[in-house]
Amino acid sequence: MTTEPHPVTGRVWVDIVRADGPLQLADITLPDGAMIKPGDVVRWDGLEARSEPPFVEQWTLSDTTSRTLLRHITAERYARFFPDHLDKDPQAVLERHERSLCLVAAHEVHAMFEREERRFKSYMLFDLPGLGTFDETPVTDLAWRALGQEWMSAEETNELAFDPDDMQARFGPVYLVLGLQPNQNLLVRGVHTVPAYAAKIRPTQL
Repeated sequence: MTTEPHPVTGRVWVDIVRADGPLQLADITLPDGAMIKPGDVVRWDGLEARSEPPFVEQWTLSDTTSRTLLRHITAERYARFFPDHLDKDPQAVLERHERSLCLVAAHEVHAMFEREERRFKSYMLFDLPGLGTFDETPVTDLAWRALGQEWMSAEETNELAFDPDDMQARFGPVYLVLGLQPNQNLLVRGVHTVPAYAAKIRPTQL
């Protein structure tokens, strides 16, 4: 999100994409070699507006795009950010497909992880009051996927699942960034907790 206010989403969303395929790790890596992480405030220069409905939030990387870390928000501000910026009209994304990103507070969250040979999968099942239950929604959040891999390695298992009681005990409230795919299917683009969970992203596991 930018610093520009928005009456429905709290702040204006920016979804940074590549014109030639998925984002690469280099695209979210700062000049000092550190990966951009939740809570970082980053200035992006050289983005090009794309905004093809419903993906009105998209901006495309160019050859001249640069990124500069300005600061990292405090733990107190991080804790306030998510409840203060919940989407007031998630149906615009989930039902009407007028835009492609929303921040929601998830309830009754189940988390599943699976490893099949070299393929790693992460899913969530969750309720949104007034909007129903969302089954086995794929998770693309790199930090959450890395945390799942850490858990699976510690348990020496290829399948791991957490029910709502497990999730509540480990994390408390869970906030999700939900996003539409080009085929209109839903993804969990971001998994956020307060306080933030810690996970080390290892490029060899992605």
